[in-house]
This record gives sequence, C-alpha cells and structure tokens, in this order.
Amino acid sequence: MVVLLEVRSGPSAGKGIRLQSGQCVRVGRTNKSDFMLADRHLSSAHFEVILGEKECLLRDLKSTNGTAVNGKSVTEAALRNGDSIVAGETMFRVTLSTGETPVPTPHPSITDHETPLQRLLGLLRHEYQPLFAILDASRDARITNLLNQSKDEHLSLYEGEESRKFSQVAPYLVRLESHSPLLGALVVDGWSKGWGVYFSSPAALEELRRHLRQFLDLLLPDGKKAYFRFYDPRILRAWLPECTPERAQWFFGPIGHYLLEDETPNKVLQFSNTEKGTDRKVIDLFAGSQTEPAEVRESTVSLEPRPGDPS
Repeated sequence: MVVLLEVRSGPSAGKGIRLQSGQCVRVGRTNKSDFMLADRHLSSAHFEVILGEKECLLRDLKSTNGTAVNGKSVTEAALRNGDSIVAGETMFRVTLSTGETPVPTPHPSITDHETPLQRLLGLLRHEYQPLFAILDASRDARITNLLNQSKDEHLSLYEGEESRKFSQVAPYLVRLESHSPLLGALVVDGWSKGWGVYFSSPAALEELRRHLRQFLDLLLPDGKKAYFRFYDPRILRAWLPECTPERAQWFFGPIGHYLLEDETPNKVLQFSNTEKGTDRKVIDLFAGSQTEPAEVRESTVSLEPRPGDPS
C-alpha cells in the first residue's frame, strides 16, 4: 500500500510526502514533526498518518486548532482515497493505492520520506515477526488505554487478585501483528521512553506468559526475594551482557531476539542467544548494523526460579 499526501492549498501548497506500508509520519510546524510546513496555525506536531498493510490511519496529536477529514473534526480516522484533510490553513489531498490499482506518479515535490522511527517500525513489522512486546503500564497511563482500545491479544504477567489490583501498573505481554495500528502507536509515542521491550518468538502467547512469569521474582545471594523489572530496557540492556551461556539459555527459552531501545534513540539493541552466550548487535536507524560480542561476566544478581512459583 502507498499513500501520497499532497498539500493542495495553504502556505506550503505544492509540497507533499509519499509513504509506504509500515511507515508513519508526523505533520506540523516545527522540527518536532517529520514533515514541516510553514503554516503558523499548525501545532508543533499537529497530526500523524500511520500506513499499515491494509489501512491508513490519521491521528490528531492534541493540536490546538484540531484536524478535519472531509469537513468533519476528528481525533482519529481511517483515510480513504480522495479524502481531504484540513489542519491550520493547509488542505491536504490523500491519494491511496492498495496494490490493485496503479501507484500514482507523484509530483516532483513529493518525496519518499523515512525517519528513524519509520525504519524501526518497518523492521518490527517485517523482520521480527512473530513479534511480541512486554509493556510496563506504570510508565504511562496511555499504555493501558492503547491496549484497551486495540484488537491485539494481550495478557497481564500478574495473575489472580494481583492482576486485578494492579491492572493499571502491571507488565503486559502483547502479540503485535505486522499490520497492527497499536505497533505504530507504541513506536511513535513510546520509543526511547522506557515503555517496555520487544522480542520475536514462534511460541504461543500463553506459553510465553508462563516462561516470563518465572523471572518476576528472584532470589538474591542472601536468600531474600526481590522483584526483577526485566522488562525495563535500561535494566535488561545492562543485565543481558552479564549472563553466562547457561543463564542466557534459561532466560531466552523460546525467545529468538530481544529488541531494546539504546540510550541513543536512533539505535536499537538486538540481543540473541548463542552457544557462547549473549550476542549483542547495534542497529543504527540512520545506517546499517554492527555486531558487538557481549562480554560474559558473572552477574551480581542470582536469578533462580522461585520455588513453587505457579507455571
């Protein structure tokens, strides 16, 4: 699927942008947006367009003056071929191709645009399926709202009374289909904010939940129990390189790759399990990728399954 978003009237008339499946673009007045327009009535980041394999979504980004599709004010809308979008003093026309019709030839001023976040979204949609995420609802109230509004299958890693009592701050396991609008929202809104970690696995959701639950509680060297926030990317990217091969084998289990945000938002850390231990690859969203062998050291934290922990 391809969409052309062309400025038909307003201060930036004639400009435009071309998106392909898996891409997302933010439109606005400043460099907080991917597609900047000289319209003083636009917000810094006014609205975004997320293009999946089967649908194209527009989401208003809490703009000051609002966004209208075909004359109707919207906060979110599915875009169709020929739709008009009005934001600020600018009117856009949407030209959408589903693959069954020829891709329209764009005006020379309409360019292909791919930001680092769009490259990341493309990788997650196409290179790491089946894809899952562990989301930390305590990081942002929007996480539970996004989960409740989505059609993606998800489960709390807590169970019983704990699951009900702490539903707003629990870690959630979610299966993210390649065409999932939720995946686009998580990348655009949550990347670099510690919302959670991604991983690829052929296993079923329930199997993965049972596997991951055993790491929530751990035993310290002094025998005391501690809660392990392994789904915090800051913790996991520091802990994984310290794993011995045996510990890594246990921790990865049915999981192929973990994908984490780096301290630098434009870099992705990919951790994989090998016979020699954890393999660390840095994916630069501006360039290619580089493998960095992990240094194997003895962890200062003893990770052992809690006796009697339910599976």
